[in-house]
Amino acid sequence: MFLQNSNTTKVLENASQITQVTYDSINNLLKSIFEQLPYIVAGILVLALFWLLGKIVKSIFWATTNRTKLDNRLRILFSRLIGIGIIIVGIFTAFTVIVPSFRFGDLIAGLGFTSFIVGFAAKDILNNLLSGVLILWHQPFSIGDYIFVKDKEGKVEYIGVRATTLRMDDGEKILMPNGDMYSNALVIRGAGAERRKKLQFSIGYEADIARAKTSILEALQKLDGVSDELKSNVYVTELASEGVRLSVYFWINTNTHKVIEIVDSVATVVKEALSRADIELYPPGSVIVQNAENGNASPEYGN
Repeated sequence: MFLQNSNTTKVLENASQITQVTYDSINNLLKSIFEQLPYIVAGILVLALFWLLGKIVKSIFWATTNRTKLDNRLRILFSRLIGIGIIIVGIFTAFTVIVPSFRFGDLIAGLGFTSFIVGFAAKDILNNLLSGVLILWHQPFSIGDYIFVKDKEGKVEYIGVRATTLRMDDGEKILMPNGDMYSNALVIRGAGAERRKKLQFSIGYEADIARAKTSILEALQKLDGVSDELKSNVYVTELASEGVRLSVYFWINTNTHKVIEIVDSVATVVKEALSRADIELYPPGSVIVQNAENGNASPEYGN
């Protein structure tokens, strides 16, 4: 009986202590909140002021850049960066008001190493982003231009902050990182301009070169898709072991015709014209199509 009374007393004492601790904790918390309430309200007001300041600065930025040649995508990017930067400064300023012991410099020092690691891991993303900003700022090329970069070529369909989209002659789409676009040499052909192509092939040394040239030019004049305004030409460009190398230069309007289709037609009519003239391509299968701009041979059509 004595033990039961003793256990009951201990339980009541523990319950009383728990109740008292809980009450003291809640009381201290409420007291702390009420003591900090003016600081919290001041911090919220500071944050609201910075938010309003961000809106005003963004409006001023849009108004001042409205009549400039700055790309709209850059205007959007810069305005967002301005707004985010002001809000971040406002958040840290509000913290210093709510928690006076908070120091922005201490946070920067603590994040230094972390920022270095994150920056190193994201260096390719940052490189493409910065290159995209520079491309949109300087505008070395525009949508619709035809460009050659490294071993790729195509018409520019979209210029983004991170990457540029090219449409190749065969219809395939290439997403080129802006870091590659900005750090490599570019050959740029203006939008809507006539594009020159080069068809290379060889004929035997016994063939009549003048007759071959005449037959090819006559065939090209009748071909729809080859420009009439810009003259086509045929030149002897090499005397090689595989025969006399002829290069046919012709122009295509990329606004009205697909390059790959016209190249196919030119290769076909050249073969037929030489066959009618009793001139054989030498050796068989030696027809090569090249871009006149870069001179890198790539077999596309054969005999």
